[in-house]
Amino acid sequence: MLFSSESLISVELDARMLKQCLVVVFLPCLGLLVFSCWFFHVGVSNSTDTLVVGQEMREWENISSPNGYFQLGFFSSPSGSTNRYLGIQVTTTPDRNKPVVWLANRDNPVTDSSGVLKITQEGQLMINDSRGIAITLNSEQSSSISTSATLLDSGNFVLRSGDHIVWQSFDYPSDVWLKGMKLGTFNLKSGGKPQHQFLASWSTLEDPDLGGFTLGIDPNNTKQLITWKRSRRVVYWRSGMWNGYNFSFLNKDDYALFKIDFYKSFKFSYFSNENESYFTWNDTDPQNLIWLDSSGALYICDYTFYCNRMVNCDPDQGYLRSGGCINYSPSNCIGGDGFKETRKSMEFDRYLFSSFNLSLDLSDCKEICRTNCSCQGYASVTPLNGGTSGCAFYKVSVYTWDIQEVLYIRNNSLAKSESSNNTTLNNRKRHLWLIIGGPIASLLILTSISLLCYLRWKNRSFKGGSNKVGIVQGMQLLMDELNNSVTTIDELSNAGKLMFREKKDRELPFVSFSTIETATEYFSEKNKIGQGGYGPVYKGQLVNGQEIAVKRLSSSSRQGLEEFKNEVILISRLQHCNLVRLLGCCMQRNERILIYEYLPNNSLDFFLFDVTKKYLLDWKMRVHIIGGIAQGLLYLHKYSRLKIIHRDLKTSNILLDKDMNPKISDFGTARIFCDDENQASTKRIVGTHGYMSPEYAMDGLFSVKSDVFSFGVMMLEIISGKKNTSFYRPDRALNLLGYAWDLWKERKGLELVDQALVETCSISEAMRYIQVGFLCVQEIAADRPNMLDIVSMLTTETMVLPTPKQPAFSKIMGVTNVSMPKTLELCSINDVTISEVEVR
Repeated sequence: MLFSSESLISVELDARMLKQCLVVVFLPCLGLLVFSCWFFHVGVSNSTDTLVVGQEMREWENISSPNGYFQLGFFSSPSGSTNRYLGIQVTTTPDRNKPVVWLANRDNPVTDSSGVLKITQEGQLMINDSRGIAITLNSEQSSSISTSATLLDSGNFVLRSGDHIVWQSFDYPSDVWLKGMKLGTFNLKSGGKPQHQFLASWSTLEDPDLGGFTLGIDPNNTKQLITWKRSRRVVYWRSGMWNGYNFSFLNKDDYALFKIDFYKSFKFSYFSNENESYFTWNDTDPQNLIWLDSSGALYICDYTFYCNRMVNCDPDQGYLRSGGCINYSPSNCIGGDGFKETRKSMEFDRYLFSSFNLSLDLSDCKEICRTNCSCQGYASVTPLNGGTSGCAFYKVSVYTWDIQEVLYIRNNSLAKSESSNNTTLNNRKRHLWLIIGGPIASLLILTSISLLCYLRWKNRSFKGGSNKVGIVQGMQLLMDELNNSVTTIDELSNAGKLMFREKKDRELPFVSFSTIETATEYFSEKNKIGQGGYGPVYKGQLVNGQEIAVKRLSSSSRQGLEEFKNEVILISRLQHCNLVRLLGCCMQRNERILIYEYLPNNSLDFFLFDVTKKYLLDWKMRVHIIGGIAQGLLYLHKYSRLKIIHRDLKTSNILLDKDMNPKISDFGTARIFCDDENQASTKRIVGTHGYMSPEYAMDGLFSVKSDVFSFGVMMLEIISGKKNTSFYRPDRALNLLGYAWDLWKERKGLELVDQALVETCSISEAMRYIQVGFLCVQEIAADRPNMLDIVSMLTTETMVLPTPKQPAFSKIMGVTNVSMPKTLELCSINDVTISEVEVR
């Protein structure tokens, strides 16, 4: 075929245009294709179930099980926190926040969206983030190029090297027990430390942090399951013994309560040999799991997290308590121990806020509030500056405060609050009449009182009244009572006057008995906050709203006027942040009363020797308390206007303010030393067994070194969480000093540290503090350091410490070995707080 010149030109132009189109369109597409191939080579496809060496799974990617039920990926907690966790979620729910059945980095979340999961060339399964922090999941390394990690249909994430399983998520459960997962004890034959696998609850339903409950096999008898409260310290529930078919407290009758014929398809199994002992379970339903929730309850759930309660031990949940629940001691509070959830505005006033390095979940908050009858509500809160969670506690108030978080209210407090709301309207109606009638009534009363006083004064003056001066002082007292409720001792007429060294005490306010009665609601039992050798202690509130602690001398107490005067003259002249402040006193109607600042956190022993509350004192807090006590003693011995020997230092005499700062209290037995006086003796030995130095207990000799000995005993108690006088180990000494010294000689001093401090203490600091404690309790007083040296030892890490000698009383092995001189008679003022030895 012949072509014209015009046709040839047209064909040539078309060819050129086609070539340009290919260059413009094809090359970018080719580049995109190459990039995509490279990208998906190092990344992970959403459809894969396996991660291999060199691959990375980023924040926006995930690994899915072949059946599609599970996916592994990064997610945020439902609480809205910025923390990111690597975990396995159930994909069968339509919710954005899918249920989580396993967590990889519960204790170390990623703080942004930079998380990456990968398998290194060394075979390490590792999480990295932008902070440069690497979290390695497997301890056993595998350098094989065939190493890979696969998410199985069972929900188990398995790292393999060839056919060998290097690591699997089933060995590290979270709060969900999946089918085929083992709970038990392993590595029994290896000779090393056995490995325990147990479930651990979340802190709350929305917070993945470690909660207050764990579920596992009983370490003393492996054939039953146990739920522990607060990190495996207190038994909460027992399944009962396994008989080969079921548990005594978890049988087919229990199953039938929540799911008909469930027991026919659900089956536990128990295996035990020389290497391992564990329980597992199976079910014909492929989509079931067991869940331990933040309240300690056990549920059977399907993959949509439709759940049926399997075990319940919380009476506030509205369900029958299950068999095997451990009964706790009732608090005997008037309102009972029941709490109810509410979100509405209540008439409550926050009176205590606690935030510690140990995470407190709702169960901890409830237990603390349950045992404190003044607490009528609690909530779990997070400090504004972030960190771990804590508790807020509330009491009924006359002011309405809009509560934003979920509250758990003691049952009687709800009724009390509703009654208060019902009376608010009537109170407002009366308010107008009070505004009008109040000033008029007050004026009439004051006029009548003034007229009556004037007539009585005139009548006595007419008779020559010898009490004229007393009447004028009485008038002044009356007017001051109406205005301030407080007068000075110099203005008191008929109540008696305290005399100290022939001088009137012009520094300490005198408070009238009627004012104290009003403040303590007439010494009501509900306001009683303590009982000591001196007598009961009450909480009170003055008309100006100030809270006070009222110490009332008991009629049966052997402490009398001397101790009362001693405490008044000493504390009123001492000013230090680690000493309790005395605000006033009272001597009316044969009453002897001391008024102190109110410290809401009670005494140190209230926390230290309680199985639950001791966890609120982490290592940093205990170091702070020891340092505060040391500073208070240093002030008494060296820097105060008077050189003071306390003579009754013990943990129950260390009070804690709202910020957990320690304050030394109870100066009834204290003695004043002159500047050139170093030691004194007495025939009346007053103190507490277990804290008294040997020279004082045996010979009546006391000095600053006597207080040092007591301080050393307290140091060892604070570090160990054990009480010196009630310590018992049948194979060792019968007191804490002997037990601690045995461990020290065996180079096992670290075993003395309270188990509650294992995760928070510094080993080197703990050993130095134990050594300082031993230096304080040496038998010979001259060997003990003074408080100035002790403060230096505690604060200077580079100081070389002397080698301590054997403590006093450390050889006591039984009561029969303790001999008392026949000239001494042992008496007891109060078997809780104070003992006294007098020479006849």
